[in-house]
Amino acid sequence: MKPAEPFWTLALALGTLGIAGLTLGPALWPRPHAPQVMHAAPAPVSAAEAGAGAGPPTYATTASVRPLISGRVNLNTATREQLEALPKVGPALAARLVAGRPYRTLADLDRVRGVGPSTLRLLAPLVSFQ
Repeated sequence: MKPAEPFWTLALALGTLGIAGLTLGPALWPRPHAPQVMHAAPAPVSAAEAGAGAGPPTYATTASVRPLISGRVNLNTATREQLEALPKVGPALAARLVAGRPYRTLADLDRVRGVGPSTLRLLAPLVSFQ
């Protein structure tokens, strides 16, 4: 064996251990993750807080967060933004709902293009006509 061979063998072993350490480092010492801001609708107030047998959901409010809708939405006076907050109602359907006013019953609402039986079932407890 030449005198330089132990040096290169030791260097190769240390290099291998260094690469292994770099590979396993994130698993052994994970970095803390910064919190992410999620745009989600506020949770409805629980049934116990709203009272038993309550109709449409009401949403909790804070000093900085106010929901677009809380309780029943009057289809004849609601803004497009309030209509879009309803389930299955997008910008196009909200525009058709505004154009089709006035509404007196669910049958009137059923005549709007894009409102079918499943949408009527969802909207019935959430809307009013007065």
